[in-house]
Amino acid sequence: MNSIGQRIRFIRKKKNLTLTDIKKLTGLSTGNLSELENDKFMPSASALIALKNTLKVSIDWILTGEKPRTYRLPAQKNVRYYKTNTSISKTDRIDNIASLSEDEKRLLLGYRKLAKESQRDIDGFICVCLQRKYSQNEGPTPKVDYKSNL
Repeated sequence: MNSIGQRIRFIRKKKNLTLTDIKKLTGLSTGNLSELENDKFMPSASALIALKNTLKVSIDWILTGEKPRTYRLPAQKNVRYYKTNTSISKTDRIDNIASLSEDEKRLLLGYRKLAKESQRDIDGFICVCLQRKYSQNEGPTPKVDYKSNL
């Protein structure tokens, strides 16, 4: 199973669920589900959460086929990742809450209102996005734990 769509279809069939069953459980349309399973586009964050809850799998597994992992970024500034040219600058760290933009403050306040399980879902999604961002660099992919820089 090399793609997100293949993994969604696999687990849906393994649980003996039809597209209509998933539609009823998640609120996603059968057309949307079909397009996801056929890799026409990437699932939205809300679709990932709905699928995770319905299919009882992790978002990491849906996106990568792997179990959830913790990725770690070095906490010090200007630390090199392995043999890449990527380093953490002071602007990538949150040293002062006053430096947050209004969007960042809104996201942080919304995050704090979520249940712990939903916060873990968001954390996993951010880690997958960061891993994808850093994997575009040459060399090995760094381990990403954005929380260590907060």
